[in-house]
Amino acid sequence: MMKLLKKIFGSKEEKKPNTDFSDFFHNASSAEKKKMLESVVREANKDQRDLVEKYNKSKVAEGRC
Repeated sequence: MMKLLKKIFGSKEEKKPNTDFSDFFHNASSAEKKKMLESVVREANKDQRDLVEKYNKSKVAEGRC
């Protein structure tokens, strides 16, 4: 339906240039995507654990715990 409407009324949208990020998600295999996403999640979890640990250490140093 959208294709038909765009064909009738024309699409004034300019094609945006591809980025490495978009190319990866369009062209990478599902195994490559899974591997990359797992590494991103692991790193985010590590960052969160580090932040909680830093917070807990500051609480102990202040004598609140």
